[in-house]
Parts: sequence; structure tokens; C-alpha cells
Amino acid sequence: MFAPILRYRGLIYAVTLREVKSRYIGSTLGPLWLIVPPIFMVFIYTVIFSQIMRARMPGVDHQYAYSVYLCAGLIAWNLLLELVQRSKGVFLEHSNLIKKSSFPKFILFVPVLLVALLNSVILTLLVLGFMYLSGFPMPPSIAYLAPVLMVVVMLGLVTGALLANLNVFFRDVGQLTDIVFQALFWATPIVYPVGILAEPVQAVLAWSPLYPLIVNAQNSLLGQAVSLQQLLYPFSVSLLVLALAIVLYRRSYADLLDQI
Repeated sequence: MFAPILRYRGLIYAVTLREVKSRYIGSTLGPLWLIVPPIFMVFIYTVIFSQIMRARMPGVDHQYAYSVYLCAGLIAWNLLLELVQRSKGVFLEHSNLIKKSSFPKFILFVPVLLVALLNSVILTLLVLGFMYLSGFPMPPSIAYLAPVLMVVVMLGLVTGALLANLNVFFRDVGQLTDIVFQALFWATPIVYPVGILAEPVQAVLAWSPLYPLIVNAQNSLLGQAVSLQQLLYPFSVSLLVLALAIVLYRRSYADLLDQI
């Protein structure tokens, strides 16, 4: 897998650069738009929820605890969402390149990963910077955010790869994915503490592979208990989705080239 990445590093660099430039071409601020949205997002969640709405996080005695809870969940969620959203249309977006050149098609997912990681790193650094400036305790459990995000990356990429295959044959997949992820957002404890839910509801939500990822991301920044064993469930789901994506791709490869 890594040999083709090294071999086609020029292609990866070109596609990644085009991906970044295409987002901000013609804009006045240009690359500054990489940091303006996350800065605005952190500002909204810290000022609106903590200062105006006076939202508080149960069990954590700090005025910005709820803001950190929100931002921690959004770090994991935004990374997953960007990977899925950008990956689902990768074959259609690069159809001309696929038809004219011969290369391993999974190469096209590497630029998606690089740009998503860049955005995620920027958001994470901004959140950590806010925690430091606001005097929020910087717990050692922050280190656990890294393995959580690694599983998020795997789940997002393989889900995006599966949807990319399906999207070639069923163009409604893109719109349907948007609706499903809107529902998943509210079915995942990102904007509300999971403790306010009844135990039967918590048990139902726990079936989602996103549940342990979001909860452990939040706990890592709040200094609460993090369970790496809980990551085995979304990791196993990722392997299953990966197997489905590979089987579908191999069986539909010839038709895929015709459809794009």
C-alpha cells in the first residue's frame, strides 16, 4: 500500500494542492480561510454557550467546561464528516483523471485524508489554545485523543470509500448521506451530555460506532476516564466496512469505469 503512495507522490501532491486552492480560489483572504471558520466556531461555542447561555457541564466545575465538551466532540465529528463528504464523490470528481491515467485508485483518497487532517489539526490546536488561555486544566488524558482520532480516520475513510463506489451507480447516495449524517449528529452526544439521557436511550445510542469515539474524545479533554477498549467496536466496524468496500470495488470495477 505504501509503495504506490511513494511512487505516485507527485500525483498526490498535485491533487492535494488543487484541493486546497480550489476551496479558496478568487477569495481575498485565500489560505486564511483555513483558520477563520474554526476560530469563529470556537468563539461561538465559548462565548454564546458559556457566557450568554451560561451552560454548565455536570461533574466539571469550570465555566468553560461545556464549551470544551462541545469542541472536543466536534473535533472528532468534523474529521469524520469531512472524510466521508469528500470521499463519497472522489471517483466522479476525478473521472477524467481516472479515464486518462493508470494508477491505483485508492491514491485519490490520500489527498482527502491530508486536507482533512490539516483542518483537524488546526481546529485541535485552536481548542487546546483556548483551554490554555482560559485556564482550563490540561489533563494528561489529552494524549488519548490521538488514538481516538486514528480510529475516526479509519472509519471515515472506509465509509467514504464504500460510498464512493455506490455513488457512481446511484447518484442519490450523496444526498442520502447528508440526511443520514444529520440524523447521526443528533443521535450522538455532541451538543448534549450523555448523562441527561435515560439509561435505555443510552443503551440504544451505544450501538452506534460513533458513540465511543465522541465520548472518549470528550473525556480526553475533560480529564475524565478514557476507555481504549471501547475503541475496539468502531475499529471492528471499520474493518467490516473496508471488506465490503473492497469486494464491491473489485466486482464493479469494469462497470465503474463505464459509469463515470
